[in-house]
Amino acid sequence: MLSSFIHMKDVLINYNQVDLDNTLLLMNRVDFKFILTGKEAAQLLNILDKEYDLITKEGHLFRYYETAYFDTAKSDAFYMHHKGKLPRYKIRTRTYLDTNDQFLEIKYKNNRSRTEKCRLKLSSSEHLFEQSEVVTFLTEHNIYNTNELKEALLVKYKRITLKHKKFDERVTLDFDMSFSNGLKNTLLGEVVFMEVKQEKSMKSPVTIALKAMNKYPVSLSKYCYGLLSLDSSLKHNNFNPLLKSLNKINASLC
Repeated sequence: MLSSFIHMKDVLINYNQVDLDNTLLLMNRVDFKFILTGKEAAQLLNILDKEYDLITKEGHLFRYYETAYFDTAKSDAFYMHHKGKLPRYKIRTRTYLDTNDQFLEIKYKNNRSRTEKCRLKLSSSEHLFEQSEVVTFLTEHNIYNTNELKEALLVKYKRITLKHKKFDERVTLDFDMSFSNGLKNTLLGEVVFMEVKQEKSMKSPVTIALKAMNKYPVSLSKYCYGLLSLDSSLKHNNFNPLLKSLNKINASLC
């Protein structure tokens, strides 16, 4: 782990901890995404501990994630996002490497730009789309093209999760990210993908702090960025602002 990521972890000892099992999941929400350096993330964490709790699981300050995204051979989910098409969805499995819990998830972005997530706990991810409970789950959510789906990207990262002490807001910081398509691997470096998730859009201590740092929401998807980092031939002109922001951050870290 890089030095600023170590500092992020050190800052977390100032937070009151609440166990994940005692918190509510924001499965239907509005969300806003930001890009920070590890240093900026540590500075932000250092000023939020009076307003936010740290969500932990079995005492772990952050969790280890492995997310596999599924798409068609034509990368339909990628291009739906690239075109800004709504509604759109992504299908993925998520494994919490610290507990080995696995879920199949459908992540929707609806016509009102709200995010809705539906999930099914898995006993195994082997032969995923042949499992009867998986087929039933996907069919119930109007996903019928399972014969066309294949694993397109594997993302591994660590996540810090905060919750506001008084109202329904979560903040996630994803870092130490790697991407793989089975043929190539890329590392994102000392960059943090941050997401603010709210029941309804409002000002909050974290959004005010981000604005003071001249940080503003960006269109951001780990899936889309990960694919582009591995295959530059994919159409990406609508993602150029994101790519420029990341290039600027990486250049500042050199």
